[in-house]
Amino acid sequence: MTVVRPVVLRSQRIYFSHFLASDVPMLAQWFSQLETTAYLGMSGRSFTLSQEQEWFDNYVKHSPTNQHFAIVDSATDQPIGSISLMDIRRPHNRAELGIAIGDQRYWGRGYGREAIRLMCDYGFTFLDLHTIYLWFVSFNERGRKSYEAAGFRETGRIPDGKVFNGTHYDDVLMSITRNEFGPSQLAGQFGQLPI
Repeated sequence: MTVVRPVVLRSQRIYFSHFLASDVPMLAQWFSQLETTAYLGMSGRSFTLSQEQEWFDNYVKHSPTNQHFAIVDSATDQPIGSISLMDIRRPHNRAELGIAIGDQRYWGRGYGREAIRLMCDYGFTFLDLHTIYLWFVSFNERGRKSYEAAGFRETGRIPDGKVFNGTHYDDVLMSITRNEFGPSQLAGQFGQLPI
């Protein structure tokens, strides 16, 4: 039986959809890979099926301050990663962005930048956010290039915040504001909504 995924938002090559219970084994496969978790700042972590099931049950299904989407390749209708706005602070109109392209065949091909731009547009347009920020480990140069291409700029650092293979690396903070992002690209996807 073919699973039909709802399309929440669409851009050129991807769309956002909801994670399904049947996606949990795929998530466990992605986040069991040491290379992937190292780039996410969780060096040495390899997540199990039961841990990913717990994440799905607690955060995807029940978290009012987080919004998680599957990043889906429009050409194949297959999930390639996950993207989230976390710790959504309504009084301050800010949230933290997290992204992982779990399918390594899509690394270095611009899918991360495209997903980040789409998620920021969602956050600024539908959640009325003013600032979206993210953290990454300074050895993640591919991530930095993607964030910068999406419009983020460095706004702070925690020196020597992470250790990998005996070397200390900074935790880097980047952010983008609604004004820096520019006009929404979502016009036309939602009928007569004033976007």
